[in-house]
Amino acid sequence: MPVAKTVNAIKRMRHERGVPQGELASLAGISRQALSDIEAGHSCPSTAVALRLSKSLHCSVEDLFHLAEDREALFATWSRRPQRPVETRRTRDPIGARRQIPAGERTSRVAVGLVAGRWIAHSLAAEHPASTCIAADGLVRTGKGTSAASEHGSAVRVIPLRDRGALHENILAVGCDPALGLLSAWLGERHPKSRVVWLHAPSMAALETLAEGGAHVAGTHLLDEPSRIFNVPYVRSLFPRRSMLVINIARWEEGMVVPPGNPLRIRTVADLARPKVRFINREAGSGARKLLDRLLTQKRIPPTQVNGYERIAPGHLAVAQAVSMGLVDVGIANRSSSVAHGLDFVPLAEERSDLVVPQELCADFRVARITDALESRAFRRELASLGGYQVSESGHLVEELKAQ
Repeated sequence: MPVAKTVNAIKRMRHERGVPQGELASLAGISRQALSDIEAGHSCPSTAVALRLSKSLHCSVEDLFHLAEDREALFATWSRRPQRPVETRRTRDPIGARRQIPAGERTSRVAVGLVAGRWIAHSLAAEHPASTCIAADGLVRTGKGTSAASEHGSAVRVIPLRDRGALHENILAVGCDPALGLLSAWLGERHPKSRVVWLHAPSMAALETLAEGGAHVAGTHLLDEPSRIFNVPYVRSLFPRRSMLVINIARWEEGMVVPPGNPLRIRTVADLARPKVRFINREAGSGARKLLDRLLTQKRIPPTQVNGYERIAPGHLAVAQAVSMGLVDVGIANRSSSVAHGLDFVPLAEERSDLVVPQELCADFRVARITDALESRAFRRELASLGGYQVSESGHLVEELKAQ
């Protein structure tokens, strides 16, 4: 097995810091000749010397010495997970008229995972607030007049920020259930070398991303109206030739998030048609959107009568944030989102949130950690504390679907 080449960046770092060789040697407690030999790669410093060198240059040891493959760019395929394109920025000229300025070259943060032998890249742009809380795996530079979002489906060059071995450990979990964010943080604390990266997408888009090879697992909460069964019919339809496992995350309450005290006395979906009620919707394909459309149809209320039906919030927490800021009067989300923002909640339905896992990954130790966490008493208690989650069946196998 070939030995990976070690890159020595001491000389470059010393020049960037403006530190003469003799001065750095003195600070590190070695001779100038010894430092010259280390910089030339003729000798390897002891741990103590390496630490003194990094301290003297105000950097980490990893900045001075790293494996060449860890910093080499890798080529990945853009996920087709929905993004909000950002190709230009708007500004105002001196007289107040709007104009567009080309964005030029951009640097985009990405999460990366190895899915079925292919590197997959997901943009961590600000199209969803949770993305700013995720440490990136790498950076992508996009050309003038394009954006990370506009290049989805094509090969992209990723400059890693973490070593290649760590990237191999990543599990990409796509969905909109905030429980996935808690699961990611919970496992990250206990298994820091194996990250579960929560990537936001509405339920249908999450399943489609999984079907297209853009993630390892997906979270979903979709009711099939003819059968009155959650999630399983959608999984069966999208994965006819693959064996899949549907594992329960939790049951939750979905309803209308309103300001404290519910000042407009919003009680049913029919109240959304009142002219002065400002509503914010979820993305097409989300469980919340499907619930809304179903209830509006039952009440024979056309979407055009809802003030804000076309106004979109990317996720449960984003809905609650819009209500808490006073931008709107009401939106549909799960109860835990209303609790997180100190809002009131009008329940509409109980739903089941499930994790969809390809059967070939069920023996993967990283996926096993996820199911173990869902079944653990500690995780269940913490998830239930968020409000609105019923966790008695968390981690239980809902159904095993065989390839047809």
